[in-house]
Amino acid sequence: MDDKPNYYAIIPADVRYNPNINANVKLLYGEISALSNKYGYCIATNDYFSMLYNVSKRTITDWIKALEDMTYITTKVGTKRYEDGTIKKIRRIYLNFIEDYQINHIEDSQHDHIEVSQQNHVIY
Repeated sequence: MDDKPNYYAIIPADVRYNPNINANVKLLYGEISALSNKYGYCIATNDYFSMLYNVSKRTITDWIKALEDMTYITTKVGTKRYEDGTIKKIRRIYLNFIEDYQINHIEDSQHDHIEVSQQNHVIY
């Protein structure tokens, strides 16, 4: 597990303060957001999350289901064909409800991390 990404996580207030999901599920949301910074979606497997958080794959499945049930994430499964002819299923996890100001800060923001949103609120 030495190869941990060095991206920041975003956990919106809607997720953070939701009393219907536990703190570990909220942390998983943050991890998914961090892993989504590069491509706009996360391709980490349940095995990866299981080893990262030292819990069973079944627990990760339950956590992901909780996030899906609350409509915080959407998962899509596709296939990838490799040159040797093998086909592998790939799951993509997409975050729902990413605000415009969050998207502007993903990976290569040109801003100084202080912006004024359309509603004239200061965002750090």
